[in-house]
Amino acid sequence: MLRLFVSLYLLLIISISAINGLSEKLWQSLNMAPSSQIIAIEQVANSLALTLNSQNVERLSKRLELTISPQNSNDIALLDWQEQALARQEAVMTVDEHDEIYAYVQPQSQLYLVGPFYQESQNNIIKPLIFLVSYLCLAGIIALWIWPLWRDLKSLQLASDHFSQGGQAAPIPVNKRSTIAPVLTTFNAMTAQISRHIDEQRQLTNAVSHEIRTPLSRLKFTFAMLDKEHVPQLPCMRQDVVELERLVDEMLNYGRLESQNDNLHMEDVNISELATHLVDKLTRHHQVNVTRNITENIICRCDGHLIERALQNYITNALRYAQSQVTVTITQTNNQVIFYVEDDGHGIDESQRELVFQAFTRLDKSRNKDNGGFGLGLAIVKRIAQWHQGECSVDSSALNGAKFSLSIPKSPQ
Repeated sequence: MLRLFVSLYLLLIISISAINGLSEKLWQSLNMAPSSQIIAIEQVANSLALTLNSQNVERLSKRLELTISPQNSNDIALLDWQEQALARQEAVMTVDEHDEIYAYVQPQSQLYLVGPFYQESQNNIIKPLIFLVSYLCLAGIIALWIWPLWRDLKSLQLASDHFSQGGQAAPIPVNKRSTIAPVLTTFNAMTAQISRHIDEQRQLTNAVSHEIRTPLSRLKFTFAMLDKEHVPQLPCMRQDVVELERLVDEMLNYGRLESQNDNLHMEDVNISELATHLVDKLTRHHQVNVTRNITENIICRCDGHLIERALQNYITNALRYAQSQVTVTITQTNNQVIFYVEDDGHGIDESQRELVFQAFTRLDKSRNKDNGGFGLGLAIVKRIAQWHQGECSVDSSALNGAKFSLSIPKSPQ
């Protein structure tokens, strides 16, 4: 960061100094050629230097409408070349602090001050134009300095967004001359380490899940050989094995979804038809009353299989905890498709609403183990929402239960 500050500071100081110097030289060079008014004034002043004397001072002053006043040469500090010009009876031009032009003339050893001379006002655009060009040059220099920084920061932002959505962390090329080279190097090391830990965790989960299947199969075979009369706990033991098998299946499915981000099959999907068929399938043999408010012909570019999986998890979750009523609402805006699934169950406390989307998270009260589930269904919904650049949340429902929402863009970038 110190290097960044020093380079910007030196750039501004050097650029401003150079541009000011060049602007001043340009202004001086453009003003070296006298204008027609200045030439005319010099001609009048030189004529007065030859013709002026004590007898015609007043007459010439009235005729030319100029103030001509005698001066004491001892009170005026003149340069050597100015004294030599006066001695040759030439006029010496001068400009005061108000940019008014005067002339010194010395006919017959008497010094006179003539002026100020009248000048027609002119709209000189040269000076504002020079200022404009100077500022544009400074802006261009700063832009050239900022461009590599902006490019590197943009690469860092894109890589961060891709990685945060579950994508593979490709290393960002690092130019040693870049002002944020240490930041890029640290980011590459961090993402590589996180990716390694995620891969190791995923491999461990898959390995454990597969390894558990073998002893579970042995237990099921053993249970089949046992006599139910001699082992009264056999039904409970079988139920525990079934629950372990379901847990293994959920873990494997979650692991497969975790690695699916780079293989999304994006296409135009009719969300209305997909949701209608899904609701019919899930509620065909269910006693809960399901109300559908689905807008017709909602077209969205997405992975239809994953969106169906997310909506299925929402509806299954609502059917599990509802008392008698579930409402499925799907609507759209100009840029988004929004899913709402509500139930009339016990709801979720506000302090626990962020936790339900975390993997293997189970709430104690109404959503207990007796209702089934392993805390992976809503975590899968959150992953699918992130992969589609959307959001998911839970709130209170008008049915006095929970209201789950999922919003995804119609055309994700």
